Amino acid sequence: MPKRIPTQSLKGSETLTWYIPKMANEIESKRFLGHVMVVPYSTVGHSNPLLQFAKNLASKGFLVSFVSLHFDHSRMVKAREYLQRLSHGGPGLVQLEWIPDEIPPQVPRDHHIHPFLFHHMHNTMTGHGLESLLLRFNASPNPVSCVVYDSFLPWVPKIATKLSIPHAFFWTQSITVFSLYYHFKNVEKWDGERKLPETCNVPCLGEFKIGDLPGPFHREQDLKVRKVLDFFVDLESVTDASWVLVNSFEELETEALEYMKRLVRAPVITVGPSIPSAFLDRRNPEDTRFGAGADPWAGSEGTIRWLNSKPPLSVLYVSFGSITSVSPVQIRELAAGLERSQHSFLWVIRPPQGHHDLSALMPPGFLERIEERGLLVEWCVQLEVLSHPSVGAFMSHCGWNSTLDALCSGVPMLTLEVWTDQLTNAKCVEELWKTGRRMRKGEDGVVPMQEIERCVRSAMEEGVEFAEARKNSLKWKETAKGAMMPSGSSDVSLSRFTQELLAAIGTHWNSGQRIQ
Repeated sequence: MPKRIPTQSLKGSETLTWYIPKMANEIESKRFLGHVMVVPYSTVGHSNPLLQFAKNLASKGFLVSFVSLHFDHSRMVKAREYLQRLSHGGPGLVQLEWIPDEIPPQVPRDHHIHPFLFHHMHNTMTGHGLESLLLRFNASPNPVSCVVYDSFLPWVPKIATKLSIPHAFFWTQSITVFSLYYHFKNVEKWDGERKLPETCNVPCLGEFKIGDLPGPFHREQDLKVRKVLDFFVDLESVTDASWVLVNSFEELETEALEYMKRLVRAPVITVGPSIPSAFLDRRNPEDTRFGAGADPWAGSEGTIRWLNSKPPLSVLYVSFGSITSVSPVQIRELAAGLERSQHSFLWVIRPPQGHHDLSALMPPGFLERIEERGLLVEWCVQLEVLSHPSVGAFMSHCGWNSTLDALCSGVPMLTLEVWTDQLTNAKCVEELWKTGRRMRKGEDGVVPMQEIERCVRSAMEEGVEFAEARKNSLKWKETAKGAMMPSGSSDVSLSRFTQELLAAIGTHWNSGQRIQ
């Protein structure tokens, strides 16, 4: 067994391979096409698609260093052995690295760190640890050929530029949402002061009501406006990027992709859906996890056993993502609506901030009454659940990753969007791709139990409307699979990126070596 050094003893820019000799030996024994560094924003919704991209890139023959912030390191390190197993015998390798997070010691490192993290990434993060790591790699036999960075990290391209390393901007949301942000910043010249009209027409994208735009455009809170203006500053880094990578596929957002290519100078490369291969193209059946979630080894065995006991298409899956917060009032309405629907459901739910007893948020006696047809869990492997034959529909916050999970699994959606890009995604689900419907909120912003009951019955009893949504969902499942298959649109795009990268760094292929 290799000697393992406690996490707290590692210095800021030291690599995990320092104390995993097996991986270090594998790096020495392989000859890679190049070395790409991938730097995600430290939330599951961002690190998951970027880690999947890293795995896909490694399959093309690259060494990929996946760099997390120190506070997120304990979560990421759980993926180490899984990534080693996936890389064994393959042409490339994903290794894990970490850098200092520069977060003051008095700031708690828990799931409530996200609001602070957003501000820190935009205003105070220097990235000196990243610069040191790049310099160390560049003095090694495997210098970094390119830095792929999350769009939420405006300091990363500055460091890459300082060291004359090509860099690629990675967009983790939809192409439609990017085009909207960029349109209002650079075409409409929106500055946060001017009130937007109730309806906007956007080239290639058509008509958008104010309620269809990403959450920060809504003027309910000045904080939201400040955040979107900060985000506009982030998008400026795309002008200096060598490539723009997007977690989507050409067939899904054809018009939005056309507009995005008109908006930005750099080549736009579709590399999605960033979904583990076992749930999509099955080119690697061992690739069953993102690897960056709550715990890549924690499966859904109990949940799957429960699903196995249910008839096909009889269970509604309910989940609102890793950080989206649903209010206590909405939780009570959801519980009542689900109970009134008389349909089986699997509900992934955690107590909202400030609440510890989940049962206190439910209608009296709810948990006892739904015991036979309802299951509440704090976590599950979402793609395993969506791929199960008993699941008939997905009630979701409509985050981009969950939206892609549903599309790639062929499962229609009921949407309860809350903030940010979810509002735009929900519009696309209902109006563009026609794979589900939005649940209508009351004037208080809460979806009432009567609407929830009506929508669940419509989805699970499959009237004419939802029969069409299911048919369209299955169509998009096959299209998404085709995009990632050999010669599919995203597979071709990823190969194009690797070829352009090799040309940019002057790397010559070894005799007989090819990008697959």
